[in-house]
Amino acid sequence: MSKKLGKRSFAALAGTMVVAGPVLAACSPGPTYDQWAATDGAAGRINLDAVQDAFKDSESVSAFEKKVNEIYEGDGIILIRARQDGERLTLQAYEDLNKDGTINETSDDLLFEIVQNNNQNELRGHGTNGYYNNSFGAGNFLFTYLLLSSFSRGPYFYQTSPARASTIRSSRTNYRNSTSYRSQVSRNGSYFNKQKTFAGSRYSDASRNVSPARQTYQSSQRTSGAFKSSGTGVRSSWGSSSRSSRSSFGGRGGARGFGGSQTIIGLERG
Repeated sequence: MSKKLGKRSFAALAGTMVVAGPVLAACSPGPTYDQWAATDGAAGRINLDAVQDAFKDSESVSAFEKKVNEIYEGDGIILIRARQDGERLTLQAYEDLNKDGTINETSDDLLFEIVQNNNQNELRGHGTNGYYNNSFGAGNFLFTYLLLSSFSRGPYFYQTSPARASTIRSSRTNYRNSTSYRSQVSRNGSYFNKQKTFAGSRYSDASRNVSPARQTYQSSQRTSGAFKSSGTGVRSSWGSSSRSSRSSFGGRGGARGFGGSQTIIGLERG
């Protein structure tokens, strides 16, 4: 009789262990603040070569917005606006750090702008992207599309609307759950490695040029502890021991980016 009771007790204990396993895995402490802050998404860095290609290939503003948000690894979505000043056309891209769906120059971070003047396009990085300044010629369709499709009154002939921002976020959530995002992250890693290693690179200096809006955002994330639940698929070594690093894309990402060989972790949480 005692042997039977022993088996039942063992079975009960084993059942408890099976239930407890996933609970323990779900309670991962997450990254430290320093680990999170060192990632490209937290710092506001974006693959500007890929942005340039997206600008050349896009024939509508919605297509450009969608692609830029697929390239970027940060938590906030990218909002754009465009204006005309005489012959000068300027498109600006901000990360929506306060997540209200509108551009606020005080609380949001300007990542880059594209200026068309005298039939020449120039892509200029800002903040931690300030190392980048590249001219690539005119002849694209995007600015023409923006002008022809503009019905707005006021200083800007296009601005991402809050309703459009919601659509972008939903689309990006789906994208970050796909293997295509893993491939993009890998390309981003190769891009950043190239930028910080070629002769005369200003990448390292620019990486310290964090905007006031970005500084406020990072401080808020640290104070609230919100960085621990960052929903981006950022590359980081802490992901190698987390449940999300195995469930997101089926194992270690193997991407190389800021800080060397790294892991793709996390999924977009909206």
